[in-house]
Amino acid sequence: MPRDRNAAPAMTTPRDRKGDSPSSSAAPRTDRRAASGCLWDACEALLSSRFEAAALERALDALVTAFDCDGVALHGLGDAGLLEPWCARGAWDRGHGDLRQAMSVPLFRGEERVGALDLLAKPGQRWRPDQLSLVRTASGALGAAVGARLELERLQHAPHRDPVTGLADGRAFRHHLVEAMGKADVEGTPLGVVLVDVDLFAAINEKYGRPVGDQVLAECALVLKLALREGDVIARLSGDRFAVALPDCDLAPARRLGVAVRRHHDHRLGVAAA
Repeated sequence: MPRDRNAAPAMTTPRDRKGDSPSSSAAPRTDRRAASGCLWDACEALLSSRFEAAALERALDALVTAFDCDGVALHGLGDAGLLEPWCARGAWDRGHGDLRQAMSVPLFRGEERVGALDLLAKPGQRWRPDQLSLVRTASGALGAAVGARLELERLQHAPHRDPVTGLADGRAFRHHLVEAMGKADVEGTPLGVVLVDVDLFAAINEKYGRPVGDQVLAECALVLKLALREGDVIARLSGDRFAVALPDCDLAPARRLGVAVRRHHDHRLGVAAA
């Protein structure tokens, strides 16, 4: 049949893929950049040193937006080694006949399981490939954030640990550094050392008080844990000074790591002080 010249042209959007036929019933696709931003916001909230209800609420709101779903629940590994519910958003108490799709995603930090993420789909909606792809990305990011948080909380009360950040204290770091230098000398491998201090930290303490200053230090410690390798040793020396020992790392990669740490460190400090 000839095309009606008076008919309105079909509307397309930048998200329409080439070859897709417009349809009002087509499932929306996730805006990957916006979803990634929401995921990072959730990790930021989970890394808050004051792991309180407001931070968890922000994390849940960001995750619901990122996954375009109706419900989100987070579980963390408790002291007894069992998963414990932390928080949830959405109508998880479903009535009879509500057969919406749901999934539970284990969260790992390295090979250690540290938590779980539960997701509840919207009514009548199946999980789309873009949502499943984001879930795979999110499981690593959320696992790293939750794992770093749990590890530092456990270490805050251990001997030779800084009670504010959970990192090794200056005495423990010096002991480790002597051992690492001896090992590097015997094996003929390089050893890098990076020193970090927080700019304008005295001004933060003066303007906002010591509790906020401690919060900044604790959140910087979390960012350092996430930015560096598993085998690197991080310590709080005193005040706003941190040190990192980098086994098997010569000058060039140590300098790159230092730049990366400073970038993450400065970003987190701005977020914490805002």
